[in-house]
Amino acid sequence: MPLLTYRAIESHKPRAKPYRITIDRGIQLRIAPDGLRTVLVRYTVKGTKGEQQYTLPQEYGDSPGQIKLADACAEGQRIRALARSGIDWPAEEEARLRAEAEARQQSTADALTLEEGIKEYVEKKRRVKDGLPLKARTKAEYLAMVTPGKVGKNGRKFADGELMPLAHTLMPKITAKAIWATYNGLLKRSKRRADYAMQILRAVLRWHGVHIPNSPLSQTTAGRDRIALAPPRGDPTPIPAEKLGPWWRAACGCPRRVAANYYRFQLLTGCRGIEIHGEKKYDYDPIKVGDVNLVAGSILLIDTKNRSNHQLLLSRQALAIAKEACEGRKPDESLFPIVDARKTLAWINKQAGTTVQGHDLRATFTSIAEELVSGGVLKRMINHAVNNDVTLGHYVGKGEAQLRAGWQTVADFIENVATQVAPSPVPADAPLTDDAQDVPAAPQAASLEAA
Repeated sequence: MPLLTYRAIESHKPRAKPYRITIDRGIQLRIAPDGLRTVLVRYTVKGTKGEQQYTLPQEYGDSPGQIKLADACAEGQRIRALARSGIDWPAEEEARLRAEAEARQQSTADALTLEEGIKEYVEKKRRVKDGLPLKARTKAEYLAMVTPGKVGKNGRKFADGELMPLAHTLMPKITAKAIWATYNGLLKRSKRRADYAMQILRAVLRWHGVHIPNSPLSQTTAGRDRIALAPPRGDPTPIPAEKLGPWWRAACGCPRRVAANYYRFQLLTGCRGIEIHGEKKYDYDPIKVGDVNLVAGSILLIDTKNRSNHQLLLSRQALAIAKEACEGRKPDESLFPIVDARKTLAWINKQAGTTVQGHDLRATFTSIAEELVSGGVLKRMINHAVNNDVTLGHYVGKGEAQLRAGWQTVADFIENVATQVAPSPVPADAPLTDDAQDVPAAPQAASLEAA
């Protein structure tokens, strides 16, 4: 077990000068002024006197492409154990990678272009922890990086994928200069997308074993020559506390019942919109009437974003909405047969004086629950992985009663807030027109909203 917990490590912030903390025996975390965190492994090979140091190639963190605490400690102890047996694994691995890179450089005629490399990556890549392939949505995001921009009906050309400047270059021929040029060009569009493109490029090159001299994406390159990739950060915009009551009352009084109930259900459960209404493009099935266990008051979501199943334990309020949606309908029908609910949400926002969007309802649920339930219950309610948290992942167990109580507490809070002020009548001048129905005349008429 690591000497420091994940939370203890997170309490250490960047300083004016880089510094180190010990996270396990012979394993240190270096924290740079720019926030970059790298794992250092100190070891002595049997039969030698001098202590050596090896920097793990992955940056420490909980984001895609980074190495988590437990994995970093396990890798460090593996290297140290080999050293005690007389094996200098870092030196042997470096020699092996160099030999492989040189062999690839000599056969560039048979090498893949970046576009071909990404296509092979998304088809053959498997997750280390469970051997599962990438989700359809992840595959689509990677492939979009090397897809030319479409031309609209009006002749307007949309932007190319972020990695299109390198798409037709043989991967061993990609240079550090070309990577910098691509990155600097992307910065004019979006820092966040530029960083994401570089993370994908780094992952694909590593998976194919392509070594680029002085690559700005390599941890072995001097800091001044590296691209500093900012860790992904959310920007939650939940419903303001003072607007929660008006929003809920407006949603309850909305004449478009199906779409309004969909948004109310999302707020009460904390689900992602795509988990409720589905998306054929990304192989997400919607919740169907037959998926709802009205007796147990639960719904089992299959193969969610983090590749696990997730059980929703419905509060009384959410169960009432589910019962209404199931009444008189067939098991294979969608629970909320909406086509495009955005006009309904715009109407609710107008009545409540809010600007909330679909995913903001998940942020609202989480913000409310954070003050009402424990961190362990909250993580399980919103189906976030606990791999990086040794305590929650290996020691803390939460039963169904505790989790159901969490959902019920949030639902009661929302309902109580909504009843503190007498509801005002729906303005007569704000009707919903018939040009955007909740239920489509033909199921294939339009795509669902990605709330």
